[in-house]
Amino acid sequence: MAVNRGKEFEAVVRDAFLKLPDVSVDRLHDQTNGFMGSSNICDFIIYRYPTILYLECKSCHGGTWNLSNLTDKQYRGMLEKTKVKGVVAGVMVWWIDKDTTTFFPIEYIDKIKKEGYKSIHYANEKGVSIPGTKKRVFFDYDMSVMF
Repeated sequence: MAVNRGKEFEAVVRDAFLKLPDVSVDRLHDQTNGFMGSSNICDFIIYRYPTILYLECKSCHGGTWNLSNLTDKQYRGMLEKTKVKGVVAGVMVWWIDKDTTTFFPIEYIDKIKKEGYKSIHYANEKGVSIPGTKKRVFFDYDMSVMF
């Protein structure tokens, strides 16, 4: 059975953003009572002038990431945020088996969902490849590509 490395991945992403100068990183804590109407649209809100980034982090094994792993609240919430100038929102996916991490803007996810797609392949060229140096399991990412 595959190990769930999602929380550790989130910590690695947070630390990578904090290495950049003049960056604010806020981690939105997971709501354990989301069924009661309380849930967040993403994992992080990151700011570096002049951009604010709403970021959801996902990890998966295999070559595809299922769009169903993004909740309706996350999908709609991030899409709504991008109506504001200077806002970027999306999902950063780490394909564990492929040693690849890619950011997909929520507008792209919206487009392919409307076209009937159910997943994204790791070799999809529409995302932003996140460069990094692999350590043992995780990467030391260069998040400057996000700005």
